Amino acid sequence: MPVIDRVQVLALIVSVALLATVLELVRRRKLLEEYSFGWIAAGLVLLAVSARRSLLDTAAHWLGVYYPPAVLLIMLVPIVFGVLLGYSVVVSRQRRQIDRLIEDTAVLAAELRELRAERRAVLESPDPSTLQSSSPEPKRPVM
Repeated sequence: MPVIDRVQVLALIVSVALLATVLELVRRRKLLEEYSFGWIAAGLVLLAVSARRSLLDTAAHWLGVYYPPAVLLIMLVPIVFGVLLGYSVVVSRQRRQIDRLIEDTAVLAAELRELRAERRAVLESPDPSTLQSSSPEPKRPVM
């Protein structure tokens, strides 16, 4: 029977807790499915390495690490950096979309002000012939 030490048990608990937390956040719709894949993959990798102590020992020997559980932390750093890089790409894309929406809203607000000013001018005009066409034809946006 293989010997399981406290660090391995703790690593298993943390891996399962990570997976459970991510799945619960997805279930509650606090985390979108597309963003959960990185965390689920990280949790599964950590779970596999935590469950199979021989994988951890082999990786530690190959990396020249004296204390094999330290490999878990070494593995965690690039995983977290990868997930953060992915989120940075998403935030950058959303920032560009927000800027585009702000510009479109400004253009639409300017057109609306212009139409309201034209309508006000027509309604305040003393010429009765202009009252018949009080609703000017709106300008169509150029795409």
